[in-house]
Amino acid sequence: MANSPASPATPVRLTLTSRGRSVVMVSALILATSTFAATFSAFNGAAASTTSAASSTSVAAEEIIVQPGESYWSIAREIAPGVSTQDVIDQIHELNPFAGATLQAGTKILVPLIK
Repeated sequence: MANSPASPATPVRLTLTSRGRSVVMVSALILATSTFAATFSAFNGAAASTTSAASSTSVAAEEIIVQPGESYWSIAREIAPGVSTQDVIDQIHELNPFAGATLQAGTKILVPLIK
């Protein structure tokens, strides 16, 4: 057994190849990214639930179908000509949290009933 390459008392030095270093770096990057994503979604979820609770005041609304060429701006001006257009658009966004930034013809959305 005198010819054994390393005995238990002899420390062995570990050397990483270029591929090994790449694997370690990618693993660290994945861990950091997933930690950031988990933290961000936790904060984002808390903010979303706070926003939903704050904006869940009852507002009378009706459902309309978006016509070709209509935008949030044109719809807001049509349903509330004497009210701030941006305020009406904000109310439409609160009523339709998943409607998106642009409207597609044929989409059903809720609009506030403003008297």
